Amino acid sequence: MSASDIWRAHQTYVDRLAGIGVGAGSLVLSAVGNRAAAAPLLLACRALEAAWLPVDAGATPAEVDALASRFGAAAIVIPGAIATASQPADSTSPLGAGEDLRVVARAANTRRYRGTAVLKLTSGSTGTPRGALTAETQLVADCTRIVAAMDIRAGDTQIAAIPLSHSYGLGNLLLPLLLHGTSIVLRDGFVPHQVAADARRFSARVFPGVPFMFQYFLDNPPTDGWPPVLRRLISAGAPLAPEIVRAFRDRFGVKIHTFYGASETGGIAFDADDEIDDSGTVGHPLPGVTISLREPAIHPQSAIANQSAIRNPQSPVNPQSAIRNPQSPRRVHVRSDAVSLGYSEPVEGGFVDGGFLTGDYGAWDARGRLILRGRASSFVNVAGRKVEPDEVEQVLRAMPGIADVRIVAAPDPRRGQQIVACIVRNAPAYELTTVGIRRYCAARLAPYKIPRTIVFVDAIPRTARGKIDRAKLDAVVRAHVRA
Repeated sequence: MSASDIWRAHQTYVDRLAGIGVGAGSLVLSAVGNRAAAAPLLLACRALEAAWLPVDAGATPAEVDALASRFGAAAIVIPGAIATASQPADSTSPLGAGEDLRVVARAANTRRYRGTAVLKLTSGSTGTPRGALTAETQLVADCTRIVAAMDIRAGDTQIAAIPLSHSYGLGNLLLPLLLHGTSIVLRDGFVPHQVAADARRFSARVFPGVPFMFQYFLDNPPTDGWPPVLRRLISAGAPLAPEIVRAFRDRFGVKIHTFYGASETGGIAFDADDEIDDSGTVGHPLPGVTISLREPAIHPQSAIANQSAIRNPQSPVNPQSAIRNPQSPRRVHVRSDAVSLGYSEPVEGGFVDGGFLTGDYGAWDARGRLILRGRASSFVNVAGRKVEPDEVEQVLRAMPGIADVRIVAAPDPRRGQQIVACIVRNAPAYELTTVGIRRYCAARLAPYKIPRTIVFVDAIPRTARGKIDRAKLDAVVRAHVRA
């Protein structure tokens, strides 16, 4: 599709949406996923000053209807394949029969979102998804700093295998396409052999991915080698283990650069360095982004704690003097002109003090780079002692025979919570046992940090966005503990 193709399609969608009553402040829910309609639909909503709510591809009709009702959508754009009898087909899609999209009006319980361009859904991996109200100026500010920090050029071609419905895909793929003309090779999902083939065919230089994609290529190298032109690799959406970065460079000669962001804030930090270390850093704050680290005990409604812990590229601070202990994790607070306006529904905390208080703990290294130390909700409380899951996971990943591991909490009648290790075996040849794993940990961890329960799984469940599916993982653990 050319720019003219996208423009003509957007005009058709403007007519259709306006014809069913969509206007300024209306909400349009889009379930098109990674289809060519995504770009013209976003443009059509901007032309009508309507808010756009993209949801993940693969959402069921029931899920689409529930989201539309919850957020008060005035219209739904949905693939014909998942439409129901209550969602009749309209005329042929402006992008051809291959798109097979239906534009459906909704009249009940609609809401107005004046001043909002996109309602960004949070991942929902740890709870019910929330909608972050994001204005057009915030989208533009986020995209501008992302393309500058990551060296994404107007003449580049990017591989688009991550969901465009996610904040990551929106900021790194869809907006650079619309604002800078950066081409994308659009696929409706991650098909590994297509990534290499598309990169060679279209000379794609940039590939924004998620950790499991890069792990896949390590386990299953492309038969023709890594495409020489595909040199700018970006990973976000979930923590990227340092050993994956090092192994990928050793095998393919290319570094994976870590990107840290959130639906509520847009891009936060980026590891632009070509060197590799084992610290797990997510890099320096993006230009124009100010990060401050708060004491965990500080309530979100209070003033920013420890002002000396603020990091801003325009006013560098000596990292060693910035906080009393650079390795002490604190809550990450973000301020920039890309931070969303707030949530669509009242939620305590979060958007405070002119920015957003994330659920992540972080610390600065000696070079002023941010290192994430886990989620506020992920710490396991064992008899009054807090255990950081990342620490236990790092120990277990070094044990022979373990391909992947996640630490979760389970109820314990005597200690409040117990540590459960969900482990993926590296190969059938390894005879991993609960006793052997606990002995391995005993030599490397304090007794209260040793997993009490071991659950062997075929794979760690993930959402469509590449994040750990906490709900499914917790269900597996609860079933095991009950048994």
